[in-house]
Amino acid sequence: MISLQQLTKVYGANSGGDHALSNVSLDIPNGDVFGIIGISGAGKSTLVRCINLLERPTSGKVVVDGVDVTGLTGSDLRSYRRRVAMIFQGFGLLAQKTALENVCFPFLAGTGRVTEENRRRARALLDEVGLADKASSYPAQLSGGQKQRVAIARALACEPEYILCDEATSALDPASTASVLSLLKKINRETGVTLVVITHSMSVVRDICKDVAVLVHGTVVETGAVDEVFAHPRHETTKALLGQVSWDE
Repeated sequence: MISLQQLTKVYGANSGGDHALSNVSLDIPNGDVFGIIGISGAGKSTLVRCINLLERPTSGKVVVDGVDVTGLTGSDLRSYRRRVAMIFQGFGLLAQKTALENVCFPFLAGTGRVTEENRRRARALLDEVGLADKASSYPAQLSGGQKQRVAIARALACEPEYILCDEATSALDPASTASVLSLLKKINRETGVTLVVITHSMSVVRDICKDVAVLVHGTVVETGAVDEVFAHPRHETTKALLGQVSWDE
């Protein structure tokens, strides 16, 4: 389980500071598909980057499976990050490498080399995401949905326990979005990997998530099972995101 305990992130603290996150406390159960939703500037991306420690929280803790990982450094930090993969909005693929080479990149980054066993696993992952025939293709030769599928295969390469999806479908057309969300649900169902889905789209939350937290100005204002939050939203921002009230009211 990922447990965020009074997580706070302040930028520019010497000049009074901008609180990107303020005392965020959340529990994300193992095997869950957990949505974190909010409008632009709510602190969603900062929150997910604190989970994998690309951003260090100013205060509070990130506790994973009972272990406080907040202060990890060196080899311990690298070992932790291998357990926590990330899928980005902009795909994050290396333009000069083929799909197969992109999926192999975590092996290269981790050990400095790519073995034939690594390549076999990468090919199997491309097959799993429906791109076995695109192994030799470069990102420029792929559609947006195909690029994101390669990114998902790359995220799976080191068999992570957690995958953080930061607006992973916001650059995709509706058909590609539906395809990628279906793939993520399948991966969660078959492997038990925990998905943390950062999004501004209530439809993405409805389609894939089991639980959701609503973030406003770096503060969690509502959390619970998706069905319950959708049926009985309490906070005005949640109602606005669901289209139940106007932003101008």
